[in-house]
Amino acid sequence: MLVIISTILVLIGLTIIIFIILKKFPSLAILDVENIPGEKEAKFKERIIRKRLTRDLSKWNKFFNKVWHFFNLIISVPLYRAYNKLKAVRDKYHKTKKLTFAERRDHIKDLFRTAEDNLKAGELDKAETDLIEIISLEAKNLPAFIQLAAVYSAGKKWAEARQTLGYALKLSKASKGEHFLGDITLQEIHFSLASVNQNLNDLTKAIDHIREALEFEPNNPRFLDLAINLAIARGDKKFATEMFDRLREANPENAKLEPWQAEIEAIPEQKIEGKSEKKNRTGDPIE
Repeated sequence: MLVIISTILVLIGLTIIIFIILKKFPSLAILDVENIPGEKEAKFKERIIRKRLTRDLSKWNKFFNKVWHFFNLIISVPLYRAYNKLKAVRDKYHKTKKLTFAERRDHIKDLFRTAEDNLKAGELDKAETDLIEIISLEAKNLPAFIQLAAVYSAGKKWAEARQTLGYALKLSKASKGEHFLGDITLQEIHFSLASVNQNLNDLTKAIDHIREALEFEPNNPRFLDLAINLAIARGDKKFATEMFDRLREANPENAKLEPWQAEIEAIPEQKIEGKSEKKNRTGDPIE
């Protein structure tokens, strides 16, 4: 990039020099040389040309020096930073590449601890860096993806959180309990995806994921809580009522039951968009 810019500046400079020369030569034609001896005329013109070119080139040289220093400043600083960043990544890669399996596992545990501490302290960029390093060392480390999604959620980076959880869901289904699953369950991933999609205002996907979570744990109060909120937000009275009845049976002391009941009763009786019945020409529903 620096070479390209330098080449462009040189070409611009040559163009300007040629332009100056072409511009100055016609002006010499109008000089009154009739009274100048013939043998001195050539030297006189040469001296005039040299002085003008020297003066003009000196002016443009100062201009190009300023431009060059400006470009050099704005280019060299980012390049220097990028170089240092790449050098740090390379050094870290070579360092971790030499670790034994046991040393690598210990290193990953340390990274998890620092990531958790950074997340609690609100140092989200540092936590993200720690977790990405874990993933670079173990591409199928499911807890790292789950924790990374939590970091993105804490920073309200909902799109990144959904993408990360989506990969974690695929990894979890493919892993069959092999790749460091720990206490992570499919229903918890679905619950997290429902919550993230709620924040992205994608209620359809949010409800799809909470339904998946409820397939595993039909009476989980957290799942039912989110399901009711999503159903009310979408205006799905049937689903909201079903989830409300299930939560009331599982947790009758829940303080949200009464206000929820009022909200559900206020939902108008109507079909959800995209769920309307097909009718024949007489207006009767098609079975």
